[in-house]
Formats: sequence, C-alpha cells, structure tokens
Amino acid sequence: MRYVGQKLIQLVIVVVAVTFLTSMLLRLLPGDPAVFKAGPGATEEQLEEIREDLGLNDPIPVQYVKWLGDFLTGDWGISTQANTPIFDLIKDRLPVSILIMVYAQILALLIAIPLGILAAYRSGSLSDRAVNTAAFGMLSIPNYVIAVVFVLIFAIRLGWFPATSKYYNPFTDPVEHFQAFFLPVLTIAIGLAAGYTRLLRADMIGTLQNDFVTMARSKGMSTKRILFGHALRPSSFSLITAAAVNIGVLIGGTVIVEQTFQLSGMGYLTVFSIGVRDYEVVQAAVAIFALIFVLANFFVDLAYGWLDPRIRHARALA
Repeated sequence: MRYVGQKLIQLVIVVVAVTFLTSMLLRLLPGDPAVFKAGPGATEEQLEEIREDLGLNDPIPVQYVKWLGDFLTGDWGISTQANTPIFDLIKDRLPVSILIMVYAQILALLIAIPLGILAAYRSGSLSDRAVNTAAFGMLSIPNYVIAVVFVLIFAIRLGWFPATSKYYNPFTDPVEHFQAFFLPVLTIAIGLAAGYTRLLRADMIGTLQNDFVTMARSKGMSTKRILFGHALRPSSFSLITAAAVNIGVLIGGTVIVEQTFQLSGMGYLTVFSIGVRDYEVVQAAVAIFALIFVLANFFVDLAYGWLDPRIRHARALA
C-alpha cells in the first residue's frame, strides 16, 4: 500500500506539471483569444471586457490556479468558440479517441506477439530476416504517410472504406463502426506492432537460452507449450513497458488520424481549439490525456508484480 501511495503522489505531480506547462505555453502563442471570440470588428473596449471576463488579465499562475480549482470541482467552463460546456464537448469526443487507442493497442499486440515468437524461435532463418526487415520498414514510415496511402488506396481507389469517418456506436451499428475505425486504427497499429515485434523477439531469444527452457525440452514438453507457457511470460517485461510508454505515441497518433480521417475525437478537438486559442478546452483535453498516460503507466507498474513475484516481494519489504 505504501508503494501504491507513493506512485499516486507521483502521478498527481506529473499531471499538475503537464497542465501548468501547457497553460504557460498556450499564453506564448501569437493571437488574442478575445479577438477570436469577438471577431475582427470588435472595439478595444469590447475586447478588454472579454479579457476581463475570461480572466486573461490575471498573471498566468493565478489563471492556472483558478482553472485547476474549477477543473477539480467539475466546473470545466464554457468553450469560447462553441459556446458549449467543455465537459459536454469532451464527453462526446473522448470515447472516439479511447476506442482508437484501445483498438490500435490490441491489434498491434495481436500482430506482434505471434510474429515476435516466430522470429525468436527461428532466429537467423529466412522467416526471422523477413519479419525483421518488415518491422524495420514499418518503423521508418511516419503515421501521417501511412494514413494518406491508406486513404488513397483503400478509400479512393478501391472504395472499401470511407475516406472520412464518423463515430458509430459499436453495439447498434457494428458494421459502420468497423468501417469507420479500421483504417485509422490500422494506421497507428502498424508502427506499434513493428516495435513490439522487435522487442519481443530480442527478449524471447534470451529467454529460450535459459536453463529452465532446456529442462522443459528435456522433459519432452511440446514446442507450443514451451513458447507460450514458459518463455512468453518472462519475456514480456520490455513489451509491457513499451506498451505503457507508447500510450503517448497512441495519443499523438490519434491526433494525426483524427485530422486525416476527419474523426471528431479529442485529437481533432485539441488541434481546432489551439487554432482558435480556446485555452480552457486545450487545458482540459491535455489534462485528460495526461491522466490516461499516467494511469496506464501506474497499472503497468502493478502488472510487473503479477509477472514476477520477486518484484512483488521487494515492494512489500520496501
């Protein structure tokens, strides 16, 4: 429990630091939010009244403390551009981004685990070299390039998927939901799967050389049982760590694919709000993204204890 408490304190510090730095950086952007809200024909008196109403005349630390207090109490404010409660804007768009990230992570792992095991088991063979070459190639291609290529091939030329997507409920419209999310998810998953494959391959090669694997082979255990029952679990530390760290990559990927495929999620909302200097919307979105990132890493830290009892016992003694 002491370890969990320490990690929670660290998570709070990280979220506060990220949102405060975001608040400072937003104020350095050129452009006046009052002008964006009032329009180009507003008088200086009208602009000053808007600045006062929005609290823009206060020092940045004061603005941040006010925003943080309101955010923690559930008062996220009103979007200066949409004239809509920020909570409602995020509530409608957060499921889109979360689904993209979850689907992409699952698809990447489903691709990477069997390929990584195959490459490790047949280390040095033609199949190993083919997997490594393909993974290296996928890692070298940016997400936005993959997204454009997918739109050109699968949406425009073949017409299998829509070029621009919108959110469909997966329970009431499963087919439309699949068509809308498949290309955005695949765009992100390809790069992730390539990195995961290389990590798992490297760890599995080392694990397969351990004495307990040799003993399992001497007992006549099947190759499948050795690979999946004995070697995979101790080889998963780097993979799980990468999956947690890549939450940041997933967040960045959602911003790209939501812009490319016109999916109205958190990434799309954040980019639009930065463009119109809707500060409070951006700060709320960044806070949500930061919470997702730190909570994912927190649960991964807890998962280490399940994977390796030595870690769990060491935490209990700390």
